[in-house]
Amino acid sequence: MSLSLRASRAARGIASRRRLVPLLVAVLAACSPDQVVGSADLPNDILDPAAVKTPAGAMAAYRGALVQLDAAFGGYQPYVVHFGHPNGSFIATTGLLSDELQAGDLGGPLGTSSQYERVDARTLPEYTDPSTEPDATYRTTYSELQVVRAQARQAIGLLRTYAPDTSPALTGHLYAVLGYTEVMLAELFCSGIPLTTVDFDGDYTLAPPSTTEEVLQHAVALFDTALTLAADSARVMNLARVGKGRALLDLDRYAEAAQAVADVPDDFRYLENYYDQVTTTPDAFANFRYRPAGFAWFATVSNGEGGTGLDYIASGDPRTAAVPDGGTNTYGVTLYVPAKYSASGDTPIVLADAIEAHLIRAEAALNANDPSWLATLNALRTTCTDAASCPDPAPPGLGGVAGLPPLSDPGTRDARVDLLFRERAAWLFLTGHRQGDMRRLIRQYGRAPSAVYPTGSYPGGTGAYGTDVTAPIPASERAFNPKFTGCVSRGA
Repeated sequence: MSLSLRASRAARGIASRRRLVPLLVAVLAACSPDQVVGSADLPNDILDPAAVKTPAGAMAAYRGALVQLDAAFGGYQPYVVHFGHPNGSFIATTGLLSDELQAGDLGGPLGTSSQYERVDARTLPEYTDPSTEPDATYRTTYSELQVVRAQARQAIGLLRTYAPDTSPALTGHLYAVLGYTEVMLAELFCSGIPLTTVDFDGDYTLAPPSTTEEVLQHAVALFDTALTLAADSARVMNLARVGKGRALLDLDRYAEAAQAVADVPDDFRYLENYYDQVTTTPDAFANFRYRPAGFAWFATVSNGEGGTGLDYIASGDPRTAAVPDGGTNTYGVTLYVPAKYSASGDTPIVLADAIEAHLIRAEAALNANDPSWLATLNALRTTCTDAASCPDPAPPGLGGVAGLPPLSDPGTRDARVDLLFRERAAWLFLTGHRQGDMRRLIRQYGRAPSAVYPTGSYPGGTGAYGTDVTAPIPASERAFNPKFTGCVSRGA
């Protein structure tokens, strides 16, 4: 199915995935905004487009957009693994393309690269014909993120037209969702992303390519709209604040990013929720960590990948802890899984929180030559004032992780940047931030791609790492959107 047709289908109220659990939508319509901003179960598929043109239908569309974000961000539907459906969430794909994950099937014969290896090895040429484009996890990621955009816009129109008495914070929440999907698209994919729009009647307007900067600027505007509408929901406001700060960091606008997150409280966390595959219906979403019985996990946590990657395992940092998965894959490679996520796939994943807000403020301070950048990082790590007085293990700081003694100033600009981004990599490990950060190190801090991304000999079927630092737009977009003629740039 083409992306445009799929978006149209989504806009008619037919979610690409549904949890087949009854829901009293009419009751939800009476809830306060902060009672309905999280993930929740959905009613059965709405097959009649007219059925969504009611207050209850509008609320169902709102819920559908939230569930689709669950899926696109960190979700996985294990029951379709037997049919070759990839683990194509944003976290999975960016983990492979960056230095967080390696493909779990490393060791295959030269020239027989799997879809995961191609992303992991950064050998992602841009195809013009969908029939010749190999399967790749990034194709699923792109499709899922565009479906989130379609469903969120559909739900905004339905809420405004058929449920005008609901809180505007619900619409604000959907604008925040739109902002996050566009930030994710901008961080993963090449410059030249079409932002096709869909209205609640299913009519869509095809869009030409937008540059990475244009997509991020559009995301900032979406977050501003969310902030305007969500005045009676602190949770939605803080979600939009962190998202806006993230987009502004990507735009090299540090002071504005810090201002955007200035009012985020230390107890703020926004979670995407997932389901235990043993105790719930088999078509519910697990998170990307889930490994179906009898299958090796699709990836393994990296450790110094390609000579430049961070030592996520060997560092002993509790924030990036990984443990063996109980064996090896079919090629004898020991698989390490992230300790922060359970094997059952039901661990919630942080989309935005106060930790990220502190990290944004620290980076802004560093770029303003403000020495408070180090104190801001240390406030996350520990309540100790200096290494000499810090007990072992250290008490937890704002980040809630014990055993992290305070950091010292390494003294030079480059070393300070290294330290800051290492802290970001640890605090935000496998939450979909690392790929955007690695691109920023190239684009904004002047690092060479070969000094940021894994390079050299590749242990899988490609034999060597490629040079791509972004994923291409799938060929299906070119085939079905005449306004899209290819990536504007494949650089960072």
